[in-house]
Amino acid sequence: MVVADRLSHHGPNLPYRDRMPETFEVDRVDRIADILFGVATAKGLIGYGPLAKRVETRPDFLSQPLEKVSRRAFDKGEPLWSALVVSRDTARPSSGFYGLARKMRPEYAALSDDELWQQERERCYQAAS
Repeated sequence: MVVADRLSHHGPNLPYRDRMPETFEVDRVDRIADILFGVATAKGLIGYGPLAKRVETRPDFLSQPLEKVSRRAFDKGEPLWSALVVSRDTARPSSGFYGLARKMRPEYAALSDDELWQQERERCYQAAS
């Protein structure tokens, strides 16, 4: 049965596995946000690899969902949860995190990467406690 046949058979209530990819992206963003809140509650960090595995994607496919998580959180007055996601090699977030953080929080413009990361991690931990 092809997807078009499923549409006529199931109508708009397709099984989860047959939804459009955009739906998976939104679900993945929500799942990442939930995972990162849990990481913050434990005052921890999570690697790109383990996070990718938990949301069933590849680590190199996380940049857009993490940006969406951060933008959504910022719009709600929350911390940039992506501060808690680190590379296995450097034990720090990717360069994309620092650029986004400086764009969203002008007060970070003059801070070093280390200072910026420290402040945003603390925001995460405080918000989750």
